[in-house]
Amino acid sequence: MKRLWTGIVVSMLFVAILMGSVPVGASEYLLGVGDVLRISVWGHSDLTTEVAVRPDGYITFPLVGDHWAVDKTPRQLTAELQEILTDFVVEPQVTIIVSQFRTLQVQVLGEVRSTGYYQLRAGSRLMDVLALAGGPNRTADLSRVTITRYVHDELGREETEVMQVALNQFVEAGSLADNPLISSGDLIFVPASGRATIFGDVRVPTSYDLGSGLDILDLLALAGGALDSADLERVVITSQTDGDPVEQVVNVQDFMAGRSKPVTIRPNDVVFVPKKQQVMVLGAVRSPGIYTLHSEAHLIDILARAGGVLPSGDASTVAITRRGDSEQEIMVVNAEPGLKGQPGGDNPRLVADDLIFVPDGYQNALVLGYVRAPGSYAVREHTRLLDLLAQAGGATERADEQFTLTRHGEVKTIDLGALERLGLQNEKVEPGDVIYVPEGKRQILVLGEVRSPGYHQFRPGDRILDAIGLAGGLTANALQEEVSLSRQTPEGTEISVIDFSELMDNRYLSENLPLQGGDVIIVPTADRGVIVLGEVQRPGYYQFRSGDGLLDAIMLAGGFTASADEENVSLTRQMETGPEIEVIDFSLLMEDRFLAQERTLKGGDIIMVPRSDRSVLVMGEVRSPGYYVFTKGQTYMDIIGRAGGFTANAEPTKVAVTRNTDDGVITETLNMDLRTGMQDNKPLVGGEIISVPPAYRMVLVFGNVVRSGAYNLPSDGRLLDILALAGGVQSVHGDERIVVTRQQAEGEQVWEFTYSDLLTDQSENNLPLAGGDVIYVPAAKNQILVLGMVARPGVYSLPPGGRVLDALAMAGGPLERAALESVGIYRDESLEGSEIVAMGKDKMLFTGDASENPLLRAGDIVYVPETRKPDWTKIFGFVGTISTFKNALLNIISW
Repeated sequence: MKRLWTGIVVSMLFVAILMGSVPVGASEYLLGVGDVLRISVWGHSDLTTEVAVRPDGYITFPLVGDHWAVDKTPRQLTAELQEILTDFVVEPQVTIIVSQFRTLQVQVLGEVRSTGYYQLRAGSRLMDVLALAGGPNRTADLSRVTITRYVHDELGREETEVMQVALNQFVEAGSLADNPLISSGDLIFVPASGRATIFGDVRVPTSYDLGSGLDILDLLALAGGALDSADLERVVITSQTDGDPVEQVVNVQDFMAGRSKPVTIRPNDVVFVPKKQQVMVLGAVRSPGIYTLHSEAHLIDILARAGGVLPSGDASTVAITRRGDSEQEIMVVNAEPGLKGQPGGDNPRLVADDLIFVPDGYQNALVLGYVRAPGSYAVREHTRLLDLLAQAGGATERADEQFTLTRHGEVKTIDLGALERLGLQNEKVEPGDVIYVPEGKRQILVLGEVRSPGYHQFRPGDRILDAIGLAGGLTANALQEEVSLSRQTPEGTEISVIDFSELMDNRYLSENLPLQGGDVIIVPTADRGVIVLGEVQRPGYYQFRSGDGLLDAIMLAGGFTASADEENVSLTRQMETGPEIEVIDFSLLMEDRFLAQERTLKGGDIIMVPRSDRSVLVMGEVRSPGYYVFTKGQTYMDIIGRAGGFTANAEPTKVAVTRNTDDGVITETLNMDLRTGMQDNKPLVGGEIISVPPAYRMVLVFGNVVRSGAYNLPSDGRLLDILALAGGVQSVHGDERIVVTRQQAEGEQVWEFTYSDLLTDQSENNLPLAGGDVIYVPAAKNQILVLGMVARPGVYSLPPGGRVLDALAMAGGPLERAALESVGIYRDESLEGSEIVAMGKDKMLFTGDASENPLLRAGDIVYVPETRKPDWTKIFGFVGTISTFKNALLNIISW
């Protein structure tokens, strides 16, 4: 007993655990296209069926017909079917089991490792799809993932719905709304994050992919970091806002120190990292070099940072070379009192790019600027300008064509080219002269989509087109319609946008501006990508050329497939107000050789070629039942031919065709027999269900045959063939009747003849049979009736060759009072043809000839009458009784 109670307690605990493991509030499974359902009705096994949810969202169930199943739970569908079946079944109990769950097929394009089609389980989400595709690339923008989904409107027409999902919110914050459920047929596109350009004082100035959420520090890291000369406190970010450039100056040093949050870089931003505001100190100082110029810095501050003036230096004649708006300015100042702590002297405020030279106290001249070895050189008696420049290594490639000679506070401009080529103005050098070779202003920076980005020297008279030629020309990815030119003017930075597609056709347009030193030309990357999806030979992402149209995009994708719906091609284009969808009818191109709705492609266009409703379901008695896609103009017989044609058991005259019309679903029974039914061979419209029923080729045979039953009618089978299958007629007298019944549309048709007629006139009576025919062979009248003075009067079967004596023997033989001389035979239910036969000449044993024992026929009545002769036995018995009575009476009287 203790064990029993222990078992009960353990069982109760197990049940409680199972009940607790059931999820609370779990969402029920929603049915979709492709789910296979097993539906049964309790007590009605004939209604049990297994059915798949069709592509149109319906299922077909006995007594119910077509019923919508998509987006319903099995519980909801069960209740609906039960309610409908109440009209046919008393208190129906319906059970629905999902015997096979559907799979989802989606297409993934864009910035993932492996684009293509993927199969998923029902209930999968967006992140599951990206995981199958290998995950997003580094350049993927997860904040703008789009899902294109096919939906049906209220009229059942198919259209597309585009959703934009910020998947990064799910990754970073777990927002489930940004990781939606996926439906079969969804198209998932992960866009690229775009590019940004950085130039100036960085190690690798060029354009970079932004990835997902890059800021200014990330972009600097991609560019290899800033150079030592970079001024990170005045970084300029130029963004495009509503088509206009907007500049923003940021302090990257604050970002690096964590004092503020770094600025996020957006696609097509241009970042310029300027040089630091620096001054150069040369000559008789302890540490000549370049020094950063802080705000409000003066000459003596910089000289102190350079280690001070050497004892041999002349601080009373310090030369400061400053670049003005149009020419160089050289100032000679006396810094000696300030360096000695005495009043007086000069201590000017310095500006960026000042060149400070502290001369030696000896007989030297100073050569500064863009020479290979700037410095102080001794002046001899015959030293001239060319000699001094030669001692400084000569001018560099970046040197200007003119330089300045400062002597005794006066500045003279000398043409370097004329000096070097012709020796003009080759003056004699004097001690204390200062020669400054400035940087040439014929240098430009070309960035972006050119073959050789970087700095380039231009010639006088060169224009913007020449600058692109110096940079090697445009690449295939160049957005030539939006080339930008940045130029420094007294009012600030001036940015112009130039359409190079027009300039290359006509270089004499006013937009082909003359170049100026310091110009920055940026050729952006063209977003000439178009996505072609759906029913094309090679769906995917394609680069197009300027001026290409929709038809060019379709050709890039290999053209339409056989199942394409050319009349409803959709073009999705991103506009300022959001995505705009336009439907293009390409069938006009096929008919008119001209597409009136042709559109010029733009970057980011999405072309969707839907699948036409040119699918037909062929089932039943065909060799290869299934779904088939037809081409325009094909007919019912064409699609049946593609399904392998009719089987041997098909009934082509009763083909059922179900299709949708404006008035609803209709079903027609058509004659598809090639010999008689070509008038029913109609063109296909799409969505039809063609059902070829099996031919009813069974023939029923019963009656007086060896094996009654249903027999399969062979091809071209006739009456004698079926009778042979049934073993033939049981008794063959020749007069057996054969009845053939056939049900036709006009009514019932009956043929009747005898077996002998069938054999003697087969051309007329050996009928070609059809399925459903009924053959009846009535039983022959092979019985006789024996009556009268026989032991067992009754009905007996007449054996072949049976005679009168055989009949009497079967009836137990004649009685004693049988009148064998008057045996009657009645035939054909009439007394007229009857005959009386004397059997054995009134003897019990037949001794007569054959004529007195004739053959009997089926249906004969044999009657044996009673004889009219006295019954002597009875008479003698009565006399004996009287005698006995008499003797007894006499005895009484005598007593």
